[in-house]
Parts: sequence; C-alpha cells; structure tokens
Amino acid sequence: MSRLEDVKDLATYVHGLRLDWDGAGSWKKVLDPVALETPVNIYVNGEHFVTLFATPSNLVELGYGHLLSEGVIEAVDEVGELVVEGTDVIAEVNRADVRERLTRRRKEKIITSSCGSVEDYVNALNSISGPWVASEKRVDAERLGRMVGLSAKVSKGFRNSIAVHTAFLYSVERDDVRYVAEDVSRHVTVDKVIGMAALDRADFSDLVLFTTGRQASDMVFKAARVGIPITVSLRGPLYSGVYTAFKTGVTLVAITRGKGLTVYTHPERIVFRKQVQPTP
Repeated sequence: MSRLEDVKDLATYVHGLRLDWDGAGSWKKVLDPVALETPVNIYVNGEHFVTLFATPSNLVELGYGHLLSEGVIEAVDEVGELVVEGTDVIAEVNRADVRERLTRRRKEKIITSSCGSVEDYVNALNSISGPWVASEKRVDAERLGRMVGLSAKVSKGFRNSIAVHTAFLYSVERDDVRYVAEDVSRHVTVDKVIGMAALDRADFSDLVLFTTGRQASDMVFKAARVGIPITVSLRGPLYSGVYTAFKTGVTLVAITRGKGLTVYTHPERIVFRKQVQPTP
C-alpha cells in the first residue's frame, strides 16, 4: 500500500520547498501530506443544527457521536435514519422533545464558549444541568501512563507528520484500544470515537477516553453525557474542564507524559500500585 493510500482519509499531498537548518542550507523539493478539513453540516429533522470544520471521514460515526455527546439523543436507537450526502449529515430523530433539546444545546453552546469573569463563567457552567458519571471502574496509573505510547502506535497522523488530533477509547476490561479517530478538530475526534463505540453497542462505563487535545468544559461534557468515567489528555487542562469534571463525576487526568501524569478530579478511580501518597 502506498503512503498516499494509507492517509487518504486524513490528508492530501502538496508540493513544497524544504530548508533544513542543520543541512547544507540548500532548498529541496518535497511532497508532504497536508491535513484535510471541510465544513460538515448536521441536520436534525430537516433543521440545520450545527456546522463543524472536520476531516471528511467517518461522517456517519461523527453524526451519531455528536448527537450523543451534545445531549440531543440518549441512544442510537432514537435515530430513525442517518444518511451522509457529500459533507451533509442528515438525521431523523424520533424524540418528542428533540426541538427543545436542540434549542437548549444552542444556548449551552454559547455559555461554554463565553468570555467574561471567572465568576460569571462558573455561574454559567452551574446553570447547565449536567449528567453525573457514577461508574466505579478503576484503572492502574501505570496503564494510563502507557497511553501516550499507544496513541503514537495507533495514529497515522503521528507516523506521517499530519496536523491532526487523535482520540481513542481504551477498554479497561480488555486492556486494549477499541476505537480510534483522527481529525483536525479535537472535539470531532471525540465525537467520532463516541459514535464508533455507540454503534458497536459498547459499554461506556468500561472505557477510558484518551485525547491529544486539551480538556475544556465542552470536551468533558461529551464524555460525561455518555457515561465515560475517565478522560486522559496528553496536554494540560483548562480550568473550565477541571471544574466541569468535578461537577459531573469524571476523573480528569492530564499532562500525561513520560515522567508522569496529573489527576485533577475524582482520584479514587486511579490505582497507585506503588502506594504513592499525594502530598497536601
């Protein structure tokens, strides 16, 4: 399989001129994979819901995952039909309260994207009726630490230097990566893996979400709405993400790198085999 075939769902190839500072100082022609992005429109019952800028792959999974993670539906069976036409995702949702849910999500989207004082922002987050993740699933800290290596292993974008985010869902029970998505948008990677797992009838309470993107409130809400108990990020969190994880019962782990990791909320789900005691 050629390199182009391997990444054609993520990128196209573009010619460029490359200058390496540690070389002879001369230019050379290169042909590099460049990440694809396009506006993807999601329609619900004939009404435009949202436009996402995303990598145009796995759009069925994106459609289901976005509707679930944004609280428009609670189960894939509530969708009577979902079709993709070009980059339009068209869903028919069989819920009597679907219009009310769409309106509420549009209002909450403004809140979680708002600017202003910290006090105003916290009050706005408190006004959202969030879910509570009650899973008692526990996982070894060492397993979480290994996820950085797993992300490099499963990511075509990483192997080919393509500017995309990676997210995957890891099964604690199976000790294995179950669903992987890559996209120019960190939010869309999460939508896609949630859609993959939901269509596969996976048990979300058994899954850990890993993402290369930072954890803001909307990212944490996505996990909480489907019942994912633990989220792990390569990068540092935002305060809104930490606060939302605390309020929704999600264990938020971040800055997961070679030297360690940081648990910001609900550490009771993390098992420390070496009996390490947190310093006050």
